[in-house]
Amino acid sequence: MIFKKRTSSWGFTLTEMMIVVAILGILALISIMSYMQQQYKGNDSKRKADLDRIKIAVEEYEKDNNCYPPSSLMVKCGSDADIAIHPYLNDVPCDPTTRKAYRYEVEASTCPDWYRIYSLLQYLQDLSVIPNIGPAGDQNYNYYTSSNNAPPVIAGETTPIPTGSGAAPPGCTKQYGCINQQCVEIPLDSNCAPTCQPVYDFCFGQCDSAENPAPECV
Repeated sequence: MIFKKRTSSWGFTLTEMMIVVAILGILALISIMSYMQQQYKGNDSKRKADLDRIKIAVEEYEKDNNCYPPSSLMVKCGSDADIAIHPYLNDVPCDPTTRKAYRYEVEASTCPDWYRIYSLLQYLQDLSVIPNIGPAGDQNYNYYTSSNNAPPVIAGETTPIPTGSGAAPPGCTKQYGCINQQCVEIPLDSNCAPTCQPVYDFCFGQCDSAENPAPECV
């Protein structure tokens, strides 16, 4: 009688190897997504803390000046921030990812009575997210804080944009400025002097273009 020795194969088949690789890929993807979500949450926590800091500063400014700061004081952040806000906020915070200033909106008045500060959160499952909010023409935000008397925002809402005074006085060249980042004609006095601040934002060349008239008041 001839006995045959039984052999066992402990190797993996190609199908088994592909299944293992697929599982490892899925686990890696889950880990990356979890890490990114934690990064988003960390960035958003800083954004919320930054807006709280700015809110405290502008409230202190209002106590001393009976008006909230004009939007022109809040267009830059970090070392480029306007020194006029320094007594209240030495280090104006920047967004942690874009490194740009947070969007600051005030009532269109020479003495603003309310304000809103906007940011764009990355973790969209945050319960405080309100999509598509912001000043007219700049509804790219989803989170905000404001003065207690500010009108509440609604998703997709636009803030009305006031217009200028119309025709310039005789002999005066029309001047243009920005309200909520949109170019509008601005009032001129009898000496042709424009009302540039504090009602009007810096336009950064927005009015001096093929689409908009010039000269620009900044």
